[in-house]
Amino acid sequence: MRVATWQHGPDDGPCDARMTAPNLLAALEAAYLAARDARDRLDVARASGEPPDADAFEADAAATEAALRAQLERLSPDRQSLSPDDRLALDAIGIGMERAFADGAGLPVAPAIDRAACDDPAAWEAAIERGGDELQQRLEGCYGAVADDLPLDGASLTRPRILGRLAAEPSAITRRHVFLALEPLWRVVDGDAGERSPYRAMLARSAAEWRRGRSPIAANADALGVTVEDIERWVLATLGAWRDAVAVPAARAGDPPIEPWDWWWLAGATDRAMAAALPLERVFEVNREVYAALGADLDALGIRLDTQPRPGRPAVPVAFTTFGGRPHQSRDGSWSPGAPTVLASYVDGGLGELTELVHETGHAIHIAGIRSRPAFADWPASDALTEALAELVALDIAEPTWQARWLAGTPAIRVADSLRCRYADVVLDAAWALLEIRLHADPTRRANDVWTEITSAYLGIAPHPEWSWWAIRGQLVQEPGYMANYAIGAVLVADLRAAIRAVRGDWINGDPGWYEWVCDHVYRYGLERSPARMLRDVLGRPPAADALRFEIARAKR
Repeated sequence: MRVATWQHGPDDGPCDARMTAPNLLAALEAAYLAARDARDRLDVARASGEPPDADAFEADAAATEAALRAQLERLSPDRQSLSPDDRLALDAIGIGMERAFADGAGLPVAPAIDRAACDDPAAWEAAIERGGDELQQRLEGCYGAVADDLPLDGASLTRPRILGRLAAEPSAITRRHVFLALEPLWRVVDGDAGERSPYRAMLARSAAEWRRGRSPIAANADALGVTVEDIERWVLATLGAWRDAVAVPAARAGDPPIEPWDWWWLAGATDRAMAAALPLERVFEVNREVYAALGADLDALGIRLDTQPRPGRPAVPVAFTTFGGRPHQSRDGSWSPGAPTVLASYVDGGLGELTELVHETGHAIHIAGIRSRPAFADWPASDALTEALAELVALDIAEPTWQARWLAGTPAIRVADSLRCRYADVVLDAAWALLEIRLHADPTRRANDVWTEITSAYLGIAPHPEWSWWAIRGQLVQEPGYMANYAIGAVLVADLRAAIRAVRGDWINGDPGWYEWVCDHVYRYGLERSPARMLRDVLGRPPAADALRFEIARAKR
């Protein structure tokens, strides 16, 4: 890996007429690094509501972006004199600029919309008529506003807290009552589930893009070296594995179909058993201890956890992790990990919040482990792979041996029971992925009907086509097709975990060399190496669903 490409001295600046194309590229990469850093700082400042001088960050970002564009314009005529690797770097810079500096680019913070305005039918009709970005922004904004303000018994609860209540409430009658508190959220997305559904209007636009080959699923297939049909087969294999291991045995045993409000209760048995051992402060301690035992010291890696809701911080409809600054090589040859930043809202503690925090921290150590030139210092060219890599450690939490090691004093849970709780999330994500695949193939279908077919056939959930309860995931409106990343990612991470264990053995009790090995073989590349090539190098073949099917089969009743 060449690292000197972007290093330059004080006498070869961008205005030096003697500069060759490679030196121009080095200067361009330095400008690109500065521009991405400035944009990263601005994004985090906006998302966190801090600091008060965000305007100064914005001015800095604008200035560095302008300098970068000037550099790019100067170099473009000399493109053919660059080496093939340098041309790839130049292309990556161009793509990165389009994504990072385009109008509307930024982190997934919901547009600010007054909660009361989300109940205005006339405003919805106008947005549906105009469609496009206006409808998309209204859907995102209202989803975020409503998800943070769901009334229940005189209180206002967030969507995650409602789901947490469903997992903790022992009374089925009360669970139904709590579940229906989500109705304002699914109504803001799907209206009355009829022809004038906001989601259906958005779907028509999205489906047209998919027909032109511009779907997240097609993008992932290209990056992973597989086909769109392969990915749909993976989704069906995941759901089929759950049907065979859990849903069919339950039906044969005479169990009735699961009511949707009972899904989280049944999936939350391990969470309930572990609740006393995981107050909020312990969640953060365990997260830190686990990664330290794998050789990833969060403080040394510069990882910031912004996870406390507070006045002035914009709504965070879904937890996410971002670059707070780009990883890069310093002039003395040492590597800076950048400033990986996790943004989320954690208030209750428990196994669910721990699992999500370990996942988001998995994204953060990935960022910190990138060791590529600035042009390639970004997420891989597959969102699904990015999500998979965040689960490398998080999936351990479902193992009773991990629980015994890291959650001392908690009751012993049977392997099948614990895995059934963990993979309930995975298969529900796969159901959402299949919903989007089928609706984009035929956007005239009623989403409630498609969702009912999927959840009844594969998950054993009782049919309720009268409710749009599928519409409780922000990703469905934030980025149609994104749910497939979790379904694809579940296949990839099961494959990768099996391959890493074959080389290093099990790491549940700790492995100080784990992080260095994974950095060297997986994290380091950013955009430098294609996901397909990285996976083939580690797996020795293209990815397959066999490892995931094996893991889900361990949850057999």
